Amino acid sequence: MKKIIFVVLFVCLGAGLFAQNGVDLSLGFQYGTARIFDKGNTIRQIDEPGVLLSVRVYPGTIGFAGRIGLLFPSSVTEWGVTLDSQDFDYMLFINAGLCISGIIPMNDRFAFLFDAGLSINDLTYGGSYRDTIDASWTIRLENMGAPMTMSGGHKFENIRMKESYNDFSLGIIGNAAVRLNFTRRVYIELGAAASFDFWRTKTFEFSADLTSGDSNWPANALSVFPPDKLDSDTNPTKLTLSSDEKGSTFKHFTFIPSLSIGFSFK
Repeated sequence: MKKIIFVVLFVCLGAGLFAQNGVDLSLGFQYGTARIFDKGNTIRQIDEPGVLLSVRVYPGTIGFAGRIGLLFPSSVTEWGVTLDSQDFDYMLFINAGLCISGIIPMNDRFAFLFDAGLSINDLTYGGSYRDTIDASWTIRLENMGAPMTMSGGHKFENIRMKESYNDFSLGIIGNAAVRLNFTRRVYIELGAAASFDFWRTKTFEFSADLTSGDSNWPANALSVFPPDKLDSDTNPTKLTLSSDEKGSTFKHFTFIPSLSIGFSFK
């Protein structure tokens, strides 16, 4: 859901910008450092390359900017536990910003730019594997005369088990950049952005994909699971085995230099 919010905000901002004059669009390379502090100690640090997309509009000297960057961590270590990207289906760190932007032309070739506004950072990763959920049961009664055995439930085989984690944070961001104009429309931009996040929401979910594996089970086989763990009363496709969401204040600092090539729509 939060990744969808990123895309919607950025697309809406870009659509509004392209309806005006003085719009700049750039795509580039970034190498970022993202650190989480607790009582002066670094408890998580990500140092990875990535890509950056930026959109700016300048009705005058002051305008607006939107940026979204993607870093691809090879591993993440927090509180002494290291998670390797090879053990997951995906691992991604998203850094974004919605800012007030300013431009100060030095001459026809050079300009100084600055941005300041809302910082959005998101670390997300998830994995999956195949397993069996044994929800079958057997009862043997021996105190009613002749022993009697009763059984029911179902064994769900080859089910895709999914684990996902999301670490979402909000704060403030500032960016300073120098632009070199090759032509009236084409430019390169060297920038350095820094953000400080102070609010964090962590979510975790462990679920089973009921559309995977052998789905030829009896119609009432899913009745062994609590109804609130299924995503539908009539045709469930997911079983949530465990989930958690926690919000807190914290200290998250990022520093992300970047080099981009852009095009100006004027």
